[in-house]
Amino acid sequence: MSAVAGRNLRGNAAGLIAAWFNLPFALFLAAVGAIAGGLIGVVSGTIAGPGMSTRMTVLLNVLLPFPVNVEDLLPTAAFQIGGVIGGILGFLNGAWVMVWLVYSDFWRLLYEGDPSWPLAAVAGQVITALFVAVLYTFYSMTCEGWRLRITGARRPSRREAQWLIPLMAEAARRLGSPGVPVLLIDDSREPNATTWTRHIVVNQGLIDFLRYDEEAMAGILAHEIVHWKNGDAVVMAWGKGLALPLYVVYEIAVKVQQAARWGVLRFLVWAVLWSVYVTVDKIVMPLHAAEWRRCEYRADAEAKAAGYGDGLYRALAWLRQGFDGARSGWDASILATHPPTELRLEALESPHGHYPIAGTPSMVRRTPQATMVRTGPDKD
Repeated sequence: MSAVAGRNLRGNAAGLIAAWFNLPFALFLAAVGAIAGGLIGVVSGTIAGPGMSTRMTVLLNVLLPFPVNVEDLLPTAAFQIGGVIGGILGFLNGAWVMVWLVYSDFWRLLYEGDPSWPLAAVAGQVITALFVAVLYTFYSMTCEGWRLRITGARRPSRREAQWLIPLMAEAARRLGSPGVPVLLIDDSREPNATTWTRHIVVNQGLIDFLRYDEEAMAGILAHEIVHWKNGDAVVMAWGKGLALPLYVVYEIAVKVQQAARWGVLRFLVWAVLWSVYVTVDKIVMPLHAAEWRRCEYRADAEAKAAGYGDGLYRALAWLRQGFDGARSGWDASILATHPPTELRLEALESPHGHYPIAGTPSMVRRTPQATMVRTGPDKD
């Protein structure tokens, strides 16, 4: 377990702090303070005069019952300057004051009660987070087979087992794996292979797409066994467990927004939980995604070192021709769990090999299908 906890330290630390130390709440209050400070800053000083500023502060104090006076959100310079510059100063200062309030007052009150309480509170939060992470990881591992079968995975048929299991056993031997994961087949037409904590799931769509090319299939399986041997899916489960309260709220909010047909409900969910979206989507998940991309390169490199480079290269080249597309937008680029296939191919190439940019008939085959492909550990 210590080896798992020691992986992806940045992502795990971000998840722990975000979920257990009020980061979404601090972001929410920072936004409110920034808006209030910006409004007061704009109408202060020489732009609207002190009368308008006073009326605005009174109104905001009524509408936004802050634990501090709204005027405290502005530096003195904002009152004197006003206008756009005053608004910018008020925006920045208001955000900072509210963030400082969330953390400083809480810990100050604890310290005033007993100087040892802040340390005890931090230790209690960290221990609780670690306990939840252990429980979630244990749940992910023990209930995995049941969960996969519910989602459609099945045992391989006799014919499938006679072909794929010897390939897996040979790959495990060459990679120095202490064992062989359980193989399951998903009848989905999406060409995909996924590594879990105890299983490897191969989609029928991948087998069909590779046209039963044994070398290409062996390369994909070797790549997946590296993920399994290195415990990448366990590390992923551990990271999610550390931030589990945050992920639970995030996933509930996403599902409510997707299911809600009433626009007002969708807006209300967003208005209340936008800081959770920002924390997960813009802070925690990018750090985890960066680690998963490193895992992909590592799995490719270990599979190549074990002699599976050519087969894996051919499989990725075929998949790139049929399925890779532009990575436009935050989700497709920053949150991508896999590097661009072209860069993975580059890392697999031998220094003295010949690799035409357009591919060759022996290396690349076009396909009319076009869906997204993912190999490697699942997001869980």
